[in-house]
Amino acid sequence: MSKPTGLKFDYDSGCLIVTITGRYILEHKDAAFKSIAEAIKVRSVQAALVDMRGLQNPYGFMDRYHMGEYAGRYLTAVPVGCLAFEQQLDPERIGKVVANNRGAKVELFTDEASAYAWLKQYQTGPK
Repeated sequence: MSKPTGLKFDYDSGCLIVTITGRYILEHKDAAFKSIAEAIKVRSVQAALVDMRGLQNPYGFMDRYHMGEYAGRYLTAVPVGCLAFEQQLDPERIGKVVANNRGAKVELFTDEASAYAWLKQYQTGPK
């Protein structure tokens, strides 16, 4: 699998941690979400945490809607947590609503400790 710019994949105790930087996930949604789905499949992870705090502005309501749509299309195999700054999230949480309505199991976090506590429940081996 090639490494797309702006997506960093780390595996930890049966889980995937994806760190997003720049705008790749916004400008290449299909390829980005397929890459994340492939990283989940390759290692048979139990859950994934996507850290979107490095996502570069500007982006708006429709970008969040489309990310939810792609999550629902490609990221339904395991629960997915999304870590973001509060100002990055739409007040109505449209991305989460769209993703969950399409079969994904998405949780949103604005607190790093809470996000990693959520992920820990899915980890295997030493925690």
